[in-house]
Amino acid sequence: MTPIRSSQSSVPPIPSPGIETSSTSLHAAVVKRDSEAVARLRNEGLRANTLNVEGRSPLDALENMRDIDERSRSSLHMALLQSLNPTAPLGYTKPEALHGTAWGLEILQSGALKGGVNDPKGGTQSLEGKVFFSDRTPESTTDQTTRPDLRRKPRDYSAGEGLHPSNAYSRALQHRMAQVILHALDNGKTLSTSTASPSIEVANPKQPQIEGAAWLQRLLHASYIKNIGGRKFIGAPLDEHLDSLKLPGSLALKSGGQVNELRVEDLNRFYHQAASELQRSLEDGKAPYLGLLNKGGIVPLVFGFEKINNLSTHRIHYSSKIKQYSYQNTEHPLSGSSENGGKLKEVEVRSLADFATLCLGCAIKEVELPANLIVRIKGQNGEKAQYLDDQKIVMFRQKLLAQIAEQAGDEPLQTLSLHRLQAINSSIRANYLYASGHHALRD
Repeated sequence: MTPIRSSQSSVPPIPSPGIETSSTSLHAAVVKRDSEAVARLRNEGLRANTLNVEGRSPLDALENMRDIDERSRSSLHMALLQSLNPTAPLGYTKPEALHGTAWGLEILQSGALKGGVNDPKGGTQSLEGKVFFSDRTPESTTDQTTRPDLRRKPRDYSAGEGLHPSNAYSRALQHRMAQVILHALDNGKTLSTSTASPSIEVANPKQPQIEGAAWLQRLLHASYIKNIGGRKFIGAPLDEHLDSLKLPGSLALKSGGQVNELRVEDLNRFYHQAASELQRSLEDGKAPYLGLLNKGGIVPLVFGFEKINNLSTHRIHYSSKIKQYSYQNTEHPLSGSSENGGKLKEVEVRSLADFATLCLGCAIKEVELPANLIVRIKGQNGEKAQYLDDQKIVMFRQKLLAQIAEQAGDEPLQTLSLHRLQAINSSIRANYLYASGHHALRD
């Protein structure tokens, strides 16, 4: 199969006389089985997301063609989806469905996307326990195109943010702030206090850590993480912003009609118990591991898949329109399935630094990246995205693992404390923070 994009990407496309540039031109070229015309039209600027009068995209038209041989179908499919980005591997086709997540390492570890693994989203029209995708379908029944910016929503979701304390972004930052509290108390430093004096209902006043952890989680989320005040703790040394973190100067534990006022040493002991329990629960799977490894900063990933069949549609009513979201009832294996297809082909990261953190996480958890995977490094400041194929991924990981080994010595990564692993992560990220995909692989 011949790629449609010339390897000499600097040569401008030559307009072809006689080819229409209306919204149906690509549809007509598909019906005529003319992959060269499709390629030419796309190079001239036509996008393959326009719907015809029947509400079908050129990809839909191709999918509905029955009397066509597989070679012609494959050529047309490549012509419609091949990346025109000159930095992409020649012949590489774009994903047809995307899923953004802050839980990338856990997904790679399990080998599947699973709905409802973590806490409910809680929206009034939310559909819980499903696996959602951004695919090449219209976002609204009134749209004239399929989703115009296919990657935008998955990128939004990959940040892990939300209103509730259970969202991934909040939990990663809760963990970092719990580390700040414990570091201060373990080193005899004084916690800054406020004039607040809340009360907490506990089942056992001698073991208040469960209720204390839940209370501390809500406090950190509401007072710091929901606004920009919590961001300063991400990646910062544990004692750098200690003065910015204020906890109540007194607190009452209520149990069975009894009230126990906590101050000074008793209060610090309670804070240590609450922070320790919160940290433990988050490290036991309630927070994305890469967010913990990255000192409270989420490492967003966008998974790109081949065509996924048999997706259902969830409709949410907004004031101006009804929006449609594609989902699957069951878990989706990264390898795809014979019935639904959808093999993982691409993982997008924000930067090489994020990919370095992902590779470190994989090494710690002994997770292998899928074979034949393309890693897409999101373009920054208007730059084109960069791509790592199998060979470049191997080169990158070899250099990275050598850097990790220098810092870990003979100790297996699995035996190192999280604090030590966080330090290693910070060091390797610094090596790749400003590097592009191309320059990072040079000797």
